Amino acid sequence: MLRLLPVKPNIDTSASSDLAAVALTGVLFLTGCQQQADAPPVPDETQTTEKTSEEDSQPMQQSDSAAARIEQFQPIYVAQAQGLQRRLQAEYESLQAADASDSEESLLLNMPTNDANKSTNSNSDIANDTAPTGRANPEPLPADSPVEANATSEEGSNAEMNTSTEVGERDLTVLKRISLEPRKPVILTEEQIIERYQQTMAALYQPVTTPLSAEDSDTLINIATLVPQLFEHAEIAGRVSAKSPALARLIIQHQVWEQIEAQQVVDMQQMKQQQQQEFETLMTKFNDTIKGYDEQIAKYEQTLKEFQ
Repeated sequence: MLRLLPVKPNIDTSASSDLAAVALTGVLFLTGCQQQADAPPVPDETQTTEKTSEEDSQPMQQSDSAAARIEQFQPIYVAQAQGLQRRLQAEYESLQAADASDSEESLLLNMPTNDANKSTNSNSDIANDTAPTGRANPEPLPADSPVEANATSEEGSNAEMNTSTEVGERDLTVLKRISLEPRKPVILTEEQIIERYQQTMAALYQPVTTPLSAEDSDTLINIATLVPQLFEHAEIAGRVSAKSPALARLIIQHQVWEQIEAQQVVDMQQMKQQQQQEFETLMTKFNDTIKGYDEQIAKYEQTLKEFQ
């Protein structure tokens, strides 16, 4: 009986490998195209820098809320500035009066001293004229004498003192350059205070590339000191940070310090209340104890009366 064997098809291996390579290349090409299409565009740093520089060179429009807040704090700042000027003027006048009284006292104290010095000098001149002449000069002491040794030790100690005080002397030299004389404060009228306030607020909205003037910086420091609540507005705070980052840091530190002081006040009040409550509790216990003692004493007295 005959069996039919399966016949294998005749396939060209070289042709199949070429088809597989072409298919794989097509798949990789399509995948790369898809990834490039899905990837977001990389922002150009040059364009970003140019855009930022253009914004810094342009003035900023003031919002209605910022304008309302600036107008709200204007009379508060004027009142605070006028009060500060009065305090500075009173302090200056008191220092001037104290300096005048000190100079008068120094003149009165120096007058008899000068007379005494004159009399002492005249007496010394007379003594020198009447002193005998021809006395030989004293001989130098030997090096191993106690007096010479003491002099050498004193010189060494003086050198150590000079070395140890070099830093202090340098500090004093620096401090001498700082004048401690009272300066007469600049007193501005109400119109001048308002004008500087409005001028400084307008300067904040000028381009970032335009620096603040010395007068605007000084006024801005006064505003930050007297009415720091003005800069709680986000837009105004942002303009201060853009125009003067160093001043913005100072304002932040001032606000943080105010918060710390406010928290300390709250903590002190709470501590006082707790102490008051503890004191009242102790007083209540003490009164109850004394009341119990009084009742016991009354019972003892009653018992003694019954025995008698």
